[in-house]
Amino acid sequence: MIRSVYRDPRFDKQMETICKVGKKGMIAAKEADEIINRLIWGCDSTTEIGVMTKNGEHRIKKCTKYDLGCGYRLITVLSEECLFVTYIGTHDECNLWLEKNKFLQPRADKPRGKVFMVQKPAGDKLSGKRQEVFTEDEPFLQPIEERYLRKIFSGLFSRSLDG
Repeated sequence: MIRSVYRDPRFDKQMETICKVGKKGMIAAKEADEIINRLIWGCDSTTEIGVMTKNGEHRIKKCTKYDLGCGYRLITVLSEECLFVTYIGTHDECNLWLEKNKFLQPRADKPRGKVFMVQKPAGDKLSGKRQEVFTEDEPFLQPIEERYLRKIFSGLFSRSLDG
């Protein structure tokens, strides 16, 4: 089970470089960000997270290679309960990186990187909504009962029934 996602500053520089390449690079970087966000939000299903490469990755233990489209790949490595976002690049660049890092032992003790705690999806599976995360700066709001909402928005509510 993934409890945290570690994003190294070198990865951020790689993302900047890819965005400068052109439209295809920007599309790949956006897809990588979406995959990382899904991982941080605690998606369990691999099909919901992103498209993995057909052959997977066997050079590094617990390594996952995502196909970002446009010839780009994203590489992540799971170590204990921390997922390391390790590399993004073209297919050939990723193969070269994997060859050079066959014996990679990722560590999250580097103070430079960003660590994101994985959020747990809400227990209510019927609603399909994710748990809201509040910081100390944000006030915690209680849900408003439907009868009050109907009174406040009565003009809008009656129009929607008519139209």
